[in-house]
Amino acid sequence: MKLNKTEKQNLARELAKEFKAKDTFFASFSGLKFKDSNGLRDSLRPVKSRFKVMRNTIVTHALENASLKAGDDSLAKGPTAVVTMEDPGEITRVAKELMAFAKTNPGIKWKGGFYSQKWLTPADMERLSKIGSKTELLSQLAGMLYSNIAQIRYVLDALKEQKEKAETK
Repeated sequence: MKLNKTEKQNLARELAKEFKAKDTFFASFSGLKFKDSNGLRDSLRPVKSRFKVMRNTIVTHALENASLKAGDDSLAKGPTAVVTMEDPGEITRVAKELMAFAKTNPGIKWKGGFYSQKWLTPADMERLSKIGSKTELLSQLAGMLYSNIAQIRYVLDALKEQKEKAETK
């Protein structure tokens, strides 16, 4: 698709707004088949994320317009793909999907991204992919809290029983 300069500038401004408002991951890719990229798009849809291929100049200008500084100077070198997330609470699920996709598709290399406008390295993305989702972590927390409350109740019941025995003597 041939774009004129004005269209590129408008696209860069729109993308800059997205970069400011949403968490984003970047990738380079080579040899990625259309059906594979569609498979990734399909797997990201449930976590309200979008995968799109962008021109490097548009990505570079969008980062400048958003006042974001990537930790890697090669961010917009080679074919560039961008994943934007609607829900920041799903970043670990998105990272899991992306890392799993990279394992089965060696042509894609994740370069990093922005979370709350802070740069994440590929190693950070890898660590994020190993953390449970927000729902999983909340359920683990609830389980731990319930367990602690149950233990406290057991101790209180034992103390009450002990006190009742002492009073009857």
